[in-house]
Amino acid sequence: MDLLGDSGYYIVDNLPVALLEQFLGYSKKAGPRFANTALLLDIDSRESRVELLPKLGRPEDRPTNVKVAFLDADTQTIVRRYSETRRPHPGFDPVKDKTLSDTITRERQRLQPIKEASNLLLDTSTFTIHNLRRELREFLTTLGAVPSRGMRVNFLSFGFKRGVPLDCDLIADVRFLRNPHFVDELRPQDGRDTPVREYVFSFPDAQEFVTRYEDLLKFLLPRYLQEGKAYLNIGIGCTGGQHRSVAIAEELAKKIVGPEYLVSVKHRDI
Repeated sequence: MDLLGDSGYYIVDNLPVALLEQFLGYSKKAGPRFANTALLLDIDSRESRVELLPKLGRPEDRPTNVKVAFLDADTQTIVRRYSETRRPHPGFDPVKDKTLSDTITRERQRLQPIKEASNLLLDTSTFTIHNLRRELREFLTTLGAVPSRGMRVNFLSFGFKRGVPLDCDLIADVRFLRNPHFVDELRPQDGRDTPVREYVFSFPDAQEFVTRYEDLLKFLLPRYLQEGKAYLNIGIGCTGGQHRSVAIAEELAKKIVGPEYLVSVKHRDI
């Protein structure tokens, strides 16, 4: 559900089946906000499951804009996951079940008709969360024009003398570049000002750094995106965080383009 939310879907968690048709009717009238909606239905009770099946129908008879995803795993994996999270199974019945495996077996039998009515069936037994994200993303691409918020790529300039930001995924140190601080007329300005930027990039090292770091990011970003990363914070640091790091961060932000990236620049210390 988090992945669907990150992909631009409106999320409704634990919706009672009895309210499904009401919600769908409302969402059609409510405008584009509900154009792409993901519903996690409450099907714990037998009544809910019986009520849901006629609404779903067979996959081949279902409207093309309605898809059902069913996630499964082998019994041993489910038992291990409950053990790791230390949460009780909501369907455990002390009268009917001797072990958690008994509960899962009964649950599997109850959900079989819904499983058979699904468009997407995923066995997550061997999945990490990253595998699951990849599989779901691939499924979303089959649905056509799926809105995506993409990955937020934020460049953050800072000064090392004021401390390294704790929330950066990547950090580049540009203190090796010539420092405009020692040029009297440039000292009161910052890296967004044209004279400072021109000074920084008048030296080949600055140009080469941007080129090489751009190449690195173009290698990394698609792979981070594939792993389901929604936010990447890239720190660019110089001594005071006013001149070099600001100019470099601004320049790098211009190099990252594409509909899958939402690029922003922030300057902590100017």
